[in-house]
Amino acid sequence: MLNLSAEVINIGDELLAGHTVNGNAAWISRRLRSAGIPVTRHLVIPDEKEAIVRALGNVHKETKYVFITGGLGPTGDDRTKAVITSWFGDRLVFMPEVYEKIRDFFRARGRTPSPANREQAWQPEHAELIPNARGTASGMIFRKAGKHYYVMPGVPYEMQTMMSEYILPRLQRTTGIRDLELQINTFGIPESELSDNILKHYPGIEKDIILGFYPSLRGITLRLHGTEKAPVRDYHGKLQELLGDAVYSLEGESMASCVVKVCREQHLTLATAESCTGGRIADMITDIPGASHVFREGYVVYSNEAKGRLPGVDPAVIREHGAVSRECVEALARGVREISAADIGVAVSGIAGPSGGSPEKPVGTVWIAVWYGEQMHTRQLSYDRGRRNNKEYAANSALNEVRLVLHGSRR
Repeated sequence: MLNLSAEVINIGDELLAGHTVNGNAAWISRRLRSAGIPVTRHLVIPDEKEAIVRALGNVHKETKYVFITGGLGPTGDDRTKAVITSWFGDRLVFMPEVYEKIRDFFRARGRTPSPANREQAWQPEHAELIPNARGTASGMIFRKAGKHYYVMPGVPYEMQTMMSEYILPRLQRTTGIRDLELQINTFGIPESELSDNILKHYPGIEKDIILGFYPSLRGITLRLHGTEKAPVRDYHGKLQELLGDAVYSLEGESMASCVVKVCREQHLTLATAESCTGGRIADMITDIPGASHVFREGYVVYSNEAKGRLPGVDPAVIREHGAVSRECVEALARGVREISAADIGVAVSGIAGPSGGSPEKPVGTVWIAVWYGEQMHTRQLSYDRGRRNNKEYAANSALNEVRLVLHGSRR
C-alpha cells in the first residue's frame, strides 16, 4: 500500500511570536484527512534561510506530500520563494503573464501595483504555478525524490482557495480515496459522561470508526471519521438519537445561530438583560445575519442601580437576595421583556471573578433566567475557568437555555 502521509510547514515570525494564531495547519490537516492523506507532523519556523533549508532537509523520507505556507508576500521580510527555489536547484525568472494578472487584480480595485508587487511576478522557472484567485502571490508546486511540495501564501483565505479549488481535487483524483467526517455539536454534558454514555450503548464504535471528542466553551464537538465504506453515517444518526436535546448542531453552527434560526422559524423576538456577561449574549446574537428579525434590544445592567431601573425590578429584591440570585434574574427577565415587548426575556447575573466570590457564592456562580409565555425557566451554573472563559461559557449557557425552552425541553 502506498504511503500517502503529509507534513505541514508554516513559515512566519508572527506565528512564533504569538501575534497570529496558526489556523492554517489545522485547516490543511482537516481537508487532507478527507482525501485520505494523514498529516504526521506540523512544523512552525521563522522566515529565515537557515530555518527553511533545515526544515526542507528534515522532511521524513516516507512523507509523500509537503504543504508549505507563508513568506510569499511583497514585503522585504518574505524570503520563502527565493530560498525554496534555490533549494530545488531552480532560478527565478520574470513572467510577464503573471505580472499581467497582478495588474488585473489591482485594476479591478481601482489601484496600481507597487514595485514590490511587481517583484511577485518573478517565479521559479520550472515549478508548476498555482493560480491565486484572491491575491497576488502565486502558489508553486515542486517535485523531488518522489515527493510533492505545495507552496502557498500564508493568508488563510488565499491558501484555502488554492487548496479547495486546485490542490484537493487533484489529490482526490490521484489517491482515489475519499474519507468521510461528520460532526455532532453538543452542549451541557461533560466530556467523560458523554464518552461513558456512548461506549455503554455502542461498545464497538471505536473499532468501526474514529471517534474524537473536542471540548470548548461552545460545548463538546464529536467528530466521526472513516472511509466511505465505514458506518460513519449510521453512527451519526444513532448518536444524535442517543444524545437527544444535548445536540444543537451538526454543521458547526454557533449556539447563537441556532437560537436565531429557531426564533425566526417560530416568529419570536427576544431581549436581554446582562450583568456578568457584559453584553456578550447580545453580541453573539447580532453576529448572525438575520438577527434583526429576532433581537429587539439588550441592556448591560452591570450595577445594582442599573438593574433596579428595569420595570418590575424591586431594589429590595437585590438587597435581600443579592444581585447573583434566582430572584434577581427572574425579575430582570420579566423587566426586560416588559420594556422591550419581546416574546422572550433573557437575564444573566453572576460572579465572573477573579474576586468577588464567597463560600455561599464562589467565583463562577451564575444565574440564568428565560421568561417565555407564562413560564419562567431558571438555571444556576458553577463554572470557574477564569474571568473571560466564565463570561463566554455563561453567554453560551444562556443561549442554550433559550434553545431548550423553545424546543420544549424545559418545563
